[in-house]
Amino acid sequence: MTCMPNSPRILHVVWNLIRGGTEGQCARVALGLGTQGVLARVAVSRWEGFFLDAVEQACGPVYHMDIHRRYGWHTWRELRRLVAFLRAERFDALHAWDADAAIFGSIAAQRAGVPLITSRRDLGEIYASRKLRRMEQADGQAVAVVVNADAIGARVRAQGVAADRVHLIPNILDVDEFDRLAARPFAQENRLGPGRWIGHVARLDPEKDVATLLRAAARVVAEVPAARFVLAGDGVERARLEALAAELHLGQHVVFLGDVTEVPALLRRMELAVLCPRANEGLSNSILEYQAAGLPVVATDCGGNRELVREGVSGHVVAVGDHDELAERLIGLLLDTDRTRAMGQSGRQQVEQHHRPEAVCRQFADLYHRVLGRP
Repeated sequence: MTCMPNSPRILHVVWNLIRGGTEGQCARVALGLGTQGVLARVAVSRWEGFFLDAVEQACGPVYHMDIHRRYGWHTWRELRRLVAFLRAERFDALHAWDADAAIFGSIAAQRAGVPLITSRRDLGEIYASRKLRRMEQADGQAVAVVVNADAIGARVRAQGVAADRVHLIPNILDVDEFDRLAARPFAQENRLGPGRWIGHVARLDPEKDVATLLRAAARVVAEVPAARFVLAGDGVERARLEALAAELHLGQHVVFLGDVTEVPALLRRMELAVLCPRANEGLSNSILEYQAAGLPVVATDCGGNRELVREGVSGHVVAVGDHDELAERLIGLLLDTDRTRAMGQSGRQQVEQHHRPEAVCRQFADLYHRVLGRP
């Protein structure tokens, strides 16, 4: 670490330290802040995740905030422990990365007398109204609200947060790490036969609207019989989606892989990639991985997708729920390989320019120094 005596001390609070999503972004930022003059520690609600050992080695022991329910004596005991930890370690701020972290972290920060920073990384459209109100209260208390997409920034400002307290910082995508992982063999290679593969990496949850993709796939394979779709991810919708695929007679044209950890190695086999959420999207890590793999992307106009996929340059943006438009764009790209290749190169360049860890961590460090009044 290259930290000075007056370096900000930030406690990052997050659900766990898995590789993907908000949790993975929190871990990567914490790991990178030491080179930017910031001392980072991490607190989790669940003692698990790919980054757990790495974060402990680089940042010090991970604090376990063992909260299982919103109310109850055990919850208040854990909050008192967290307040004592904040005071004992003399943290300058608490940065809450997810919804639960914001709700409980806002109470602890207020009681410990330290500034609160929150992160809003999706549109908040899947939360219960009571939880959403608590999140908005935390944002109102925060000295800064970090968003990863302009679409989310607009939503936060609309809820009453002053514009000068809303800070846009994008997601991290380490292209060097991605390339190393992409060079490895893919564990389920035997499930991917010949064909022109189109990848989809997302949870199989209602807001991801994978049914629209399957309806588009039926038209795509009718026009381009060699087209194949691979769905990496699991979720509550899987059984219904498998039944829909059978109803649409997609057969060998669609493969459900379930949860996949070696996503870069999978994307190396793809020709195109697609994401078609209908709600709650922030700045998609899946799209960033598609672009790191040099793939053109077709995505619905939801959340921050339009900010990553530049229409006609790195891919196409289509209307939410419009399976016909989605199919037309996919067919057009399959039939124009030169254009497909150029779009993939453009997306890769965009990731290299704007999402490298050192550049993103520098923006976080600048934010912490600024809101804490440090030189």
